[in-house]
Amino acid sequence: MPPDPKSLDPKRLARDAKRAQAQRPDAGIGRETTGVTRAVRAGLPVIRELRAAGVTWAAIAEAMSAQGVTQGAGKPLTATRLTAIVTQVEAQERRKAEREARRRARPDLTVSPEAISPSAPASSLPPSATPAPLPARPTPPGSGARATEEEIRRAGLDDLHRLLKKP
Repeated sequence: MPPDPKSLDPKRLARDAKRAQAQRPDAGIGRETTGVTRAVRAGLPVIRELRAAGVTWAAIAEAMSAQGVTQGAGKPLTATRLTAIVTQVEAQERRKAEREARRRARPDLTVSPEAISPSAPASSLPPSATPAPLPARPTPPGSGARATEEEIRRAGLDDLHRLLKKP
């Protein structure tokens, strides 16, 4: 017989959940469940370099298997599985970058100067290295002060096109 949900101890639940969370590896992504994905994510820059140098997927998979990265119950990593995981990890990185770009483009959020350039304060840059100020964002067309979500998106896309246009 399952326990009565009314008898659930909230303090114990919080304590047990915190202990379970502390025991979990910090993967950064909730869906990452295998060591292969973690190894591919960590080695992705090297994998890209090897591919650019002409090394085959099969050779990379074999080399990773030799270092203990296996699929399933100790089976060697295959080229097919490796390419699938690399594709998945790259898609996750792309989606993360797109989410961050959308967030930075939101007009209702303020961005601190440290968040834009944490490596060097703006005052330490030489005048020639400072970017030209962006033109003022035009208010999207719409009725009054309130713009629809679509208008905000289109205005953001126009800003992006202007920013990326070659001079």
